[in-house]
Amino acid sequence: MSNFSAQHLLIHKRLVEQMIDLAKITPRDTVLDIGAGTGAITLPLAAKAANVLAVENDPEYVRKLTNKLKDQTNIRLKQIDFLQLQLPKDPFCVVANIPYSITTPIFAKLLGRPAAVMLQRAVLLIEKGAAKRFTAAPVTDPRILGWRMWYDIRLVRTVSPNHFSPPPRVDSAVVTVSRKIQPAVPPHHHERFFAMAAYGLRDPRLPFDESMAGVFTPPQLARLAKTLKIDRQQSVCLLNERQWGELFLAMLQHVQPHRWPRRSMRKQPKNGRF
Repeated sequence: MSNFSAQHLLIHKRLVEQMIDLAKITPRDTVLDIGAGTGAITLPLAAKAANVLAVENDPEYVRKLTNKLKDQTNIRLKQIDFLQLQLPKDPFCVVANIPYSITTPIFAKLLGRPAAVMLQRAVLLIEKGAAKRFTAAPVTDPRILGWRMWYDIRLVRTVSPNHFSPPPRVDSAVVTVSRKIQPAVPPHHHERFFAMAAYGLRDPRLPFDESMAGVFTPPQLARLAKTLKIDRQQSVCLLNERQWGELFLAMLQHVQPHRWPRRSMRKQPKNGRF
């Protein structure tokens, strides 16, 4: 986890313009700016979007940004930890230089419940190491695999420290996120899929046969290997998103529910309307 925080303010206006362009913001969109700081992204967003929700937890930045928003009618400023925020009920977008110290929890809140959270598109400035993990192939982290079943995640460009004040000690990256129009697995199955992914990737190096032996019978695994066009001895992490989707749907159709993996109960972020 990087110690990069929201105190490193984005000062490169051209990069802000590029991020907003990448997000394809329209006059109908509601857009969140997470870690709004002093408004480097918030104010330009307001010129493009119908509504902007600026989320900032630092009281000093909230005070400074409040003074800048006196004439803005389509910006709502909320002083709160983003992880405690109730997300919009209706479709929304995000353009933000997020707090790097909570990058993974932010992604989990935005991408972890695709049936409940109406995120459509996001352009996020994050630490480059995290960007590489979220977009790497093969996928060895079941949570990242789950995100990528319903969202396309792309590393667009590296951003050097001199784009910030004060400059951080690490490179950053612009990452785009877009909801898939036709995902391989329907969003309402996200909990079951996450459970299967966690089971299958408990050791990403395991052969496909061994990793899924507790779910499928040997004859089923043989048929699946042919359907997926894979070597049964290849590491399970080499499956792509399409193959994971086919594997999951085959489980629903051909495996008795008592053999389905169960996801361990964890506290999930609260989501709702604002």
